[in-house]
Amino acid sequence: MQSTIALKCEKLRWPTRKAVALYYAIACGWGWLVWSPVALGPGGLKLIHWNASIAVFSCIATLGPFFGCFITHRAESGNWRAVQLFPRSSLQWLWLFIGPLLVLATYFVIFPAFISKGSPTQWHSHPAVLTGLFAWMFSYNLLGGPLFEEFGWRGFLQARLQQVMPPWVAAICVGVLWAAWHAPLFLVSWSSASPPVFILIEIGLSQLMGLAFNASGGAVLVAILMHSAFNSSRFLDPFLGDTPTREIPSAEMFLAFAFLAMGALAVVLTRGRLRTGETQSTSIVPG
Repeated sequence: MQSTIALKCEKLRWPTRKAVALYYAIACGWGWLVWSPVALGPGGLKLIHWNASIAVFSCIATLGPFFGCFITHRAESGNWRAVQLFPRSSLQWLWLFIGPLLVLATYFVIFPAFISKGSPTQWHSHPAVLTGLFAWMFSYNLLGGPLFEEFGWRGFLQARLQQVMPPWVAAICVGVLWAAWHAPLFLVSWSSASPPVFILIEIGLSQLMGLAFNASGGAVLVAILMHSAFNSSRFLDPFLGDTPTREIPSAEMFLAFAFLAMGALAVVLTRGRLRTGETQSTSIVPG
């Protein structure tokens, strides 16, 4: 019996490695090619004179994970049904609200608790900022990553990796690969976080997104909304206003602590499974 299980795992492992390699090659190949004018331009390595728009080229680059998801699935299965977009049960639909709320709670509750001086009664937060935040989440912000990337990162990669490793470990791998995919953007003034800190943020976030993705039955729409909520960090400074904050370590490191803490809580509460029992997988399992 044990040898049979081991044989099945071995049969699954190699196709998974090939699929992940093909997916990531497409995601990075497309993304890095599109980002090359930005990275080589005046704001980056200064090898060309064309001042390409980061916003425009980033939107185009996000098609890399999208293409990688469907092309890889097509190569393996012969069809294009790579992901599930919507939840299937009424309880799973709740995660369209719960998922983004986990991200926003990390931003506007956990992060302020870490970085603010004194007790919460001394905070001078500005809740009115949140109205602009929700408008931002459902505007063109969706084109800057959430709408297309999540077909790949959660819809394909998280679903595939958690078949051959513990889901929380799979989420760490997704977080690292996701962060590394952004590598060309660190050659320009794109993020205030250093690459190591950005990786830590993505790892913590990936645990939360893996949890919500699985709990929703593998609905990519939940991941899209969470990614959109994550891209709303511009509202943090207006939200905190004149709240006294700690200067050491950096604000970006405190943000990493916040997401890692929430991610660790998700892992502990689900015993590392991140609600995988509810995921409807579309991945191909060799017979």
